[in-house]
Amino acid sequence: MRKNRKYSKAECLSYLEEYMCSSQNHSEFEREKGLKRTTISRWLRIFGIEDKPSPIMSKKLSQTEQELHDRIHELERKIKSLEVELKQSNMARDAYDCMIDLAEKTYNIPVRKNSGAK
Repeated sequence: MRKNRKYSKAECLSYLEEYMCSSQNHSEFEREKGLKRTTISRWLRIFGIEDKPSPIMSKKLSQTEQELHDRIHELERKIKSLEVELKQSNMARDAYDCMIDLAEKTYNIPVRKNSGAK
């Protein structure tokens, strides 16, 4: 019986990378790694990563077409991953800006240099 546990972002991404490189489907991978059912689908959604193509679709393409398809798929995954990172960075920046504004307005702590005053 699997017990509930929290995985760090690094652990999740490590599992996802391993899954994406494997030839297994969600169920097989989750079973092998002792993960709960639908964990991979949930993590793919959370991190904005597109799932790998199904093997049935891959067999219909020639080798060159498959290589191009795989490269496009890899680039799309990278773009989505970078979009998630950018969103997290922007959220952190916004939180930092709010803290600076609060320090300056509420507690009269000058954090930013005034660009107009010299």
